[in-house]
Amino acid sequence: MATQHPTVLLVDDEKANLRLLSDLLREDANIVLAQSGGQAVEKAVKLLPDLILLDIMMPDMDGFDTLRTLRSIPMTQSIPVIFITGLDNPEKEQQGLRLGAQDYIHKPFNAEVVRARIATQLEIVSQRQQLQQLSVDLTHASEAKSRFLANMSHEIRTPLTSIIGYAEAIQAGEIGADEHDQAMQAISTSGKHLLTLLNDILDLSKVEAGKLVIELQAVNLHELLEEVEALVRGPAQQKGLDFRVSIQAQTPERFLADPLRLKQILVNLIGNSIKFTHQGSVSLEVSAEGSHLSFAIRDTGIGIEQDQLDKLFAPFEQGHESIGRQYGGTGLGLSISQQLAARMDGHIEVSSKVGKGSCFTLVTALYPATAESEEPEQPAPMAAKSSFRGKVLLAEDSADSRHLLSKILQSRGLEVKAVENGQQMLEAAMGEEFDLILSDINMPVMDGLQAIKLLRAVGVHSPVIALTANVLEQDVRKYLQAGFTDHLAKPVNRQRFNQVLATYLKQDSSGEELSLPNEELRKLKDRFIGGLPDHLAALQTAFRKNNRHELEMLAHKLRGTAALFQFKQLSDTAARIEKNLQSRSLPETLQELTHQIESLVTSSHGQ
Repeated sequence: MATQHPTVLLVDDEKANLRLLSDLLREDANIVLAQSGGQAVEKAVKLLPDLILLDIMMPDMDGFDTLRTLRSIPMTQSIPVIFITGLDNPEKEQQGLRLGAQDYIHKPFNAEVVRARIATQLEIVSQRQQLQQLSVDLTHASEAKSRFLANMSHEIRTPLTSIIGYAEAIQAGEIGADEHDQAMQAISTSGKHLLTLLNDILDLSKVEAGKLVIELQAVNLHELLEEVEALVRGPAQQKGLDFRVSIQAQTPERFLADPLRLKQILVNLIGNSIKFTHQGSVSLEVSAEGSHLSFAIRDTGIGIEQDQLDKLFAPFEQGHESIGRQYGGTGLGLSISQQLAARMDGHIEVSSKVGKGSCFTLVTALYPATAESEEPEQPAPMAAKSSFRGKVLLAEDSADSRHLLSKILQSRGLEVKAVENGQQMLEAAMGEEFDLILSDINMPVMDGLQAIKLLRAVGVHSPVIALTANVLEQDVRKYLQAGFTDHLAKPVNRQRFNQVLATYLKQDSSGEELSLPNEELRKLKDRFIGGLPDHLAALQTAFRKNNRHELEMLAHKLRGTAALFQFKQLSDTAARIEKNLQSRSLPETLQELTHQIESLVTSSHGQ
C-alpha cells in the first residue's frame, strides 16, 4: 500500500535557496514555499505541514520571531521546525533550541546531511502520530467497553424485574394459587429470554460496528406477542396500568424476522412506556401495510418535549436531564433499539405531547414466511421421504458420525464410500467418479479446506458439500470461496438434507419411501455412547499435557457427532471447550462434560 508523502514547508527569503532545497526534497515530500515569516505563519495555519524548514535571517520577521509566533498558536505549536542558517554562532543555536527548534541545517547545504536530518525529524513525526492514533484507539476501546457494559445492564434489567417481581409477589401471597402457573410461566419465559441474551451477549458489541448478524426465521406473531406480554405485564400491573395488545385485520400470522431482536426492541419500547406512565394504559397495536409491519406502542405517560425528540436515539440521552435523575436508567435503550431496527431494514418513529403521552412505532420490512422457512429446525435425520440414485463419497473423521451418515445415505438408496480424512477423500475422488461428495472440515492428515483446493486443482468437478458444525456466516463464505459447492450444518436438518440430495442427485423414479430402522439407529447410538469414556480420557490427557490443538480437535469431533445423535447438551458443552481453550473456566467445563458423559453412560447401561 502506497504511503502518503509528508508535507514540508520551506521558508527562505532567497529564491535560490528555495529552489535548491525543493530539488533535494521533491522526491520524498510535498513541498510548500514561503518567502517571509508572515507567509510562513499563514501557510502553516492553513496547511498544518509535517515539518518546517525556517531561515533565520529574513527581513521584517526573522526566524526566531516566526518560531515564537508559531509556538503561540495552538494549531501550529507542535509542528517540528528545523532552522536554516549561514551563521556559525553557538549562542544563536542555543537561542533557537530554547524557543523549540528541533535541529539546525547550516549553509552551504550538504545534500546528504539535509536529507538525513529531515528524514530523522519526519520519522519522529510519524512515530508521534502513531502514538496519538494509538491513544485515540485505546480511548475508543475503553468507551466501547463502557458502552457494552452499560448496554448489558440495560438489556438485562427488564427480564430480571419480571422474575423478581413475580417471585416476591408469590412469596408475599399476592398471587393466588390459581394464578401460580401463569406466574411461573412468566418467570420461565423471562429466564429463558435472559439466558438467550447472555448466550448472545457478544452480538450487541457488534451493533455499532455494523457486524451484528440478523438471523431470519419463521416467526409466529401470536407466540411472539405472548412472550413479550409475559415479560412486561408484571411491571405494568405493579403500577396499576392497563396493558393491551391488539392485532389489526390482514396482519399475517407468520412472517420472517429475527425473533430475539424483534422481541428485544418491543420489550425495550414497552418497558420505557411503562416506566414513564404513572396512570392510565400502555398498548401495543400490530398492523401490516404493503411491505411493512408496524408495532405501535402508545401510552398515557408524561410525554416528551418537542425539542428533546431528536436527541432520544443518541446514546446516553434521556430527554431532559431531570428524567435521568428521577427515573434512572442509562439512556441507551432507544439507541440500541434504533440500531437493531436499522439492521432489520426498519426504523423507529416517535410522536409525543407533554402531559398526554407518547407513541413509539417500530416499522420493519415484512418478509412473508415460505413453507420451507416454516419447517421447524429439528435435527431429525432418521427418516427419508424420497429415495435417490447415485454414488456418494463421505469424508468424516468421527467413526460414529461416519457410520450414522452412511446409514442415512444408504437408507435413501445411495451407494456410499466412506473415508476418514481429506487425503483419503482426494485419493478416492481421483480414482473413481462420484455424483456427490460430503466432506467434514476439521479432519486429521488433511482437512477439508486443503482437500477441496486440491480436488478443484486436479479437475474434479463433482459437487462437494461442506458438512460441519461451523455455521458462522464468515465460515460458510470461506468454504464456498475455497471451492465447496454448498454447505450442510450439523446437526443435520432433515428437510435441508433432503433438499441438498434432491438438488445434486437424481431421484429414484420408483418413489419407494425408505427409512433408517429404529433398531439400527439405536445400535449406532449405543456404539457412540460406548466410545464416550475413551473419548473423555483422550480429552483429559490432552488437557493435562496442555495440548490445545489436540483438545480442540477432540472437542470439535465430539461436538459434531453428539449433535448428529441429538445429544444437544453434550454437543453444546463440547462447543464451549472448543471455543474457549484459553479460558480460566476450561477445567470447570471439562468437569461438566465429564458429569454429562458419566450420566449418559450410566443411563444407557440402565436401559
